[in-house]
Amino acid sequence: MESACGATVAEIKQYGDGVMGKSMVSRSVKKPCACCHKFFADDAALEAHWELVQHSAHDAVCASCGRHFPSYDTLRQHLIGKLPKESCAAAFATRGCKTCLEIFENEEEENAHACVFREREGETQRVGDAPCVALDCEFVGVGEDGSENACARVCIVDAWGEILLNTWVNPGLDVVDYRHDITGATPEALASAPKLADVRAKVLGILLGKSPTTHPLDAGVKHLVVGHSIDHDLRALKITWKACRQRDTARFPLYLRHTHLPFKLRALAATFLDEKIQSEGQAHDPEIDARCSMRLYQAAKRRSHAVAHKWFAKTLAADPVEASSTSDPARGIA
Repeated sequence: MESACGATVAEIKQYGDGVMGKSMVSRSVKKPCACCHKFFADDAALEAHWELVQHSAHDAVCASCGRHFPSYDTLRQHLIGKLPKESCAAAFATRGCKTCLEIFENEEEENAHACVFREREGETQRVGDAPCVALDCEFVGVGEDGSENACARVCIVDAWGEILLNTWVNPGLDVVDYRHDITGATPEALASAPKLADVRAKVLGILLGKSPTTHPLDAGVKHLVVGHSIDHDLRALKITWKACRQRDTARFPLYLRHTHLPFKLRALAATFLDEKIQSEGQAHDPEIDARCSMRLYQAAKRRSHAVAHKWFAKTLAADPVEASSTSDPARGIA
């Protein structure tokens, strides 16, 4: 069986023996996972683990010990949490990026570091191959008790944060709760706003690449839509968009809590973008929220897999794996 990294479980077992140390393995019948350094009772358990977890170079990887983690939050616990690994914590404290959690071998490497989360002013080249836009909506309460959501405002920005659409929306329903403290919505703003059907048509035009604002090179191309809990926004707009064309920062594994639950957008913005948004007592600004979602998405696209490459190469060089002609332990981590 082949893993997400392209290596067979047999190769991973040998690779894991090198990571954990032959002397340790010889004292135990348990099988180590090469990536997360956990031990399993036998090859079958190790294989089941790989099938379930699907380790790859897309994981958060500690540059000091090479251990894989499912998210930045779990890697942060490993480096600066309540019970960090001492050697890794020391290396991080000496030369580590507090945002992307990279660890550098020397001062020159540290000075040359360009954090993926750093805002890039004046950048004109799109990150990734597919055209994308970020969408954010604000909702008012409708229904008998105001607990149901209806779209009251829509903002869409492009890959560079330029506004493509920013409008209030008349939901065409009796609003029970304007949720003014969060949305800033008022009866007057919604009464004079375009109808939901008209706004929906504009949003679809942007997503389908058929809007006057669409870049000429992207005309007629279906766009990726980025957002935080983007399914809520699309549902409120009554738009069905394939999951393969959605990029949700609330579901992206690297941005999840160590409990596998999502962070709020304001927490992600504060941690990674050094942005204070959605402050208590202030109405949410969908323009700012959409831009933050886009920056988080672009940072994920910019991530280098160099750390994973380094640790695979280092371990395999010290303890080579005799791979079959049809299998390459380094395949799939590019």
